[in-house]
Amino acid sequence: MAADERGAATIEFALLTLFFFVFALLALDVAGYFVQRSQLAAAVSAASVSAFANRTSVPFDTLPGYVQNAARLTPAPQVSITCNGVAGACTNSNRSCACLSKTGTYTAATCGSVCTGGATTNSTAGYYLQISASSTYRAMVLPNGMLNGTPVAQSVVIRLQ
Repeated sequence: MAADERGAATIEFALLTLFFFVFALLALDVAGYFVQRSQLAAAVSAASVSAFANRTSVPFDTLPGYVQNAARLTPAPQVSITCNGVAGACTNSNRSCACLSKTGTYTAATCGSVCTGGATTNSTAGYYLQISASSTYRAMVLPNGMLNGTPVAQSVVIRLQ
């Protein structure tokens, strides 16, 4: 072995180890993003199940807190509740119905009437609750990583009536 080749294996090992750890840290950040998205989805799903189970007397005021507590994210996600596409219009009495179109818009209709004009075929007008939650992903390991600041959002629409 020549004198100029001494230590070459050590340097190669050091460089390969560096690349391995950088790749591992990036993988941890990507995994963290998917875990956060999963937590938010589970929280929104749990709130929708709770709302549907109590569809005659939905606790609209406490649903955002329910989602925030269930998500266990820091900072807590922003949660919005709309009924028939209107924020702050949720009620348990004197509900007005609407038809939900395939594009996600609502059209006022008489409760129980058949929906037309872009709605799913043979669907009937109902009272729809939408729970939406959003958060911003904070990279765990690499603070200036490519996913840092990426929005994480989950939403669900439940027919209550």
